[in-house]
Amino acid sequence: MILLVEDNDDDAALILRILRRQLPDTEILVAGDGSEALELLAKQDDRELRLVLLDVHLPRVSGLQVLEALRKSPRTRRVPVVMLSGSKHHDDVLRSYELGANSFLLKAEQAEQFEATIQEIVPYWLHLNHTLSSPGSLCR
Repeated sequence: MILLVEDNDDDAALILRILRRQLPDTEILVAGDGSEALELLAKQDDRELRLVLLDVHLPRVSGLQVLEALRKSPRTRRVPVVMLSGSKHHDDVLRSYELGANSFLLKAEQAEQFEATIQEIVPYWLHLNHTLSSPGSLCR
């Protein structure tokens, strides 16, 4: 299961289209703000969360606050989190990594460039997460 947290409808639709085309058999949950993301995560049973794509600037509860909550929970602390932002503020990048983000992806002005980046980064983190959580892994 992948969780996409994005408040911009156009960006969410683009990312969702990419993910569904690339990973047709993967369940994808979508939240429009940080509060909704935390509610969705609280309701999840034993389905494995494999990746979170998380916008930095969200209404109600920020992406950084969601990231902090993910890292504090034993259930989600090792789930790869890719932060998304249209902002080039150095503080957003720095704070994201300080809180435990695995990657920081700047939303491109051009949809084709953004799509190409998503197509490369998502399989990488899904594969790495699967490898690290496999039996015999030292990182379990």
